[in-house]
Amino acid sequence: MFRSNLKFAFAVILLLASSPTIATAGSVAETGNGGAVWQAGVDGVEVEWNGDGSVKRISSRFSTPVEFGDRRGISKAQIIAEEKAKASIVRFLEQSVSTTRVTTEMQNDLNQATQERQTGAKANVKKVDQRIMIESLTEVTTSFAAGKLRGVIVLEKGYDDKTEEAWVVVGISDKTIKAASGVKAMSEEQKSAAPNGADGLGKQPSEVKRSNQKDW
Repeated sequence: MFRSNLKFAFAVILLLASSPTIATAGSVAETGNGGAVWQAGVDGVEVEWNGDGSVKRISSRFSTPVEFGDRRGISKAQIIAEEKAKASIVRFLEQSVSTTRVTTEMQNDLNQATQERQTGAKANVKKVDQRIMIESLTEVTTSFAAGKLRGVIVLEKGYDDKTEEAWVVVGISDKTIKAASGVKAMSEEQKSAAPNGADGLGKQPSEVKRSNQKDW
């Protein structure tokens, strides 16, 4: 039953990928152990399933332009690409999208009077009334994504001197998550077992030492 549901999900993804309107949205490939890999475009998230339908690992690739092709410029671009690749995973997991429309109407009335008087003649008064109407419509669409990732590792980083782009591939798997959880649990155990309130790094608690000499 579970395998049939998994095949149905793969069929839906294949149908969407073969659609003329979104032909480049993603691709699906089966692995030798009965699982599958789904890749969302060139720069995007890649998800790999086990044969039983559970998620094995997820990776994200992101590339960014390099302004200066020296070592410092490449390293800076790779750091930016790494953080954006992590953000792509977070957005893939969950994100909030909101849209706002604001309508503004402003009315400005302007009254202007001009009086002209010549010697021995009757004064000539001119009055001009103006009304200015301004209407504007502003629509703002925003998206927000935040989350915590555990067991993230850098799988690949590189630089293409022809396109002047640097890229980084980061990934999370069931193995890296278990390793990160194990290290965190070990650190918490060491901290709780440290004597006299000292933590696992050997940091000592506060102390005060005074001389017993009273007559000084």
